[in-house]
Amino acid sequence: MIGHHLLHVPVVPSGTTLSFEPAPFTSGETLSIVVEIYRHASGWKVRAVGQGYDTGLAGLAADYGINVEP
Repeated sequence: MIGHHLLHVPVVPSGTTLSFEPAPFTSGETLSIVVEIYRHASGWKVRAVGQGYDTGLAGLAADYGINVEP
């Protein structure tokens, strides 16, 4: 089991720090998406996600339409 961690992301050049505390893995998750960082209009946006996958990297890839052969 991976411990419970608080994620801090410094934003440069503003110096702002974003913080997010994901829920602990409780259902056999082996992979987690913690945040999404994306362009929006002329700036950047950050969204807290906290999505866990008990199917690992293959499950994440499948959610984005990538076929993973065993």
